[in-house]
Amino acid sequence: MKIAVALTDQSFTRTKSMGIFNVSMGLTRGLMHHPDVTELHILGNDECAAAFADCPPHVHLHLMDKPVPRRFGRVWWDQFGLPAAVRRISPDWLLLPKGFPPLFPCLGKTKIACYVHDVGWEYYTQRPARERRMAFPLHEYLYFKNLSLHAMRTSDLVLTHTQFNADRIRTYIPTARAVRIGIGFDTPPQAQPDTGRADVLTYASTFPHKRMERTIARLNAWLSQRADQNDIRIHIVGSLPENYTLPNANWIHHPRLPFASLCELMREKCRMAVYLSDYESFGMPPVECLLNGIPCITSDLPGPRENVPAQYLVPNDDEKAFINTANNCYEGLLPFTCPTFPTWEEVTNSCVQAMKKA
Repeated sequence: MKIAVALTDQSFTRTKSMGIFNVSMGLTRGLMHHPDVTELHILGNDECAAAFADCPPHVHLHLMDKPVPRRFGRVWWDQFGLPAAVRRISPDWLLLPKGFPPLFPCLGKTKIACYVHDVGWEYYTQRPARERRMAFPLHEYLYFKNLSLHAMRTSDLVLTHTQFNADRIRTYIPTARAVRIGIGFDTPPQAQPDTGRADVLTYASTFPHKRMERTIARLNAWLSQRADQNDIRIHIVGSLPENYTLPNANWIHHPRLPFASLCELMREKCRMAVYLSDYESFGMPPVECLLNGIPCITSDLPGPRENVPAQYLVPNDDEKAFINTANNCYEGLLPFTCPTFPTWEEVTNSCVQAMKKA
């Protein structure tokens, strides 16, 4: 099987989504070593060259002579650069880890497999226009929404990670060939350390569906009933809205962190984490917390239910349930539980088998 993987539209140094980055790298590494893949072509950029410096002979890295496409450069790459590169290579399959195919691909006999991560735009179709503008510029929202629908409608294979997401895809395009292959994790789960860690990890975001202010309000309500509240620091990681002021000096803001630094924060300073949202198709941050040995209180939503133990799930509208769960997690009254997740070898094999059947 001859496969091409498109990574040119991704940044390897300024990634916004660890989920998409994890899928892209995991599937590419898995395909490099899969026995049924006789030829692998990686369409890359100058940011990813080091990651694929020492490849087996059947793996070919094609640098597209440009950094990561942005703005209109991204549109040009999606619609013209990608099809031209694929026509030159003529693979059996083109795998798009970010899930956005050209509108008019003209790829000959090459089949397209799109890994669709979510249909998160559906959340904003039901919200006020103001929230949609806060999340995406209108042109960007329309562009990626229509490319997403196009991927579901025309791809030979639609890959995804949860049954919830596969069902949402079929809600919009009942004929979509949607296959849940999951997300792989090759680093073994960390045991929960028996240290004197006292801090809490949470996440900041300017996206309205993340409901950052609700998270802060819930944590403040929890802190207010604890005698040791002044000893607990809250590490909040991510982008804060412009001119936003955190409640007090115990709240420590970290801009976007390298993933290794985030893992170090989890393992060495934090006793638990909180991740609340109105829409999640998978719930990558809670899973990453569990794999690094700390419980993560998470919104009780369909996607996270497939990946996060029920003892850590709380309804978004129930402050009392949040406080009870936070106390139980923080005091260690709930036995720490981390589910077993598939490896990238297993996920890649599911991907290749799905290609064979398509």
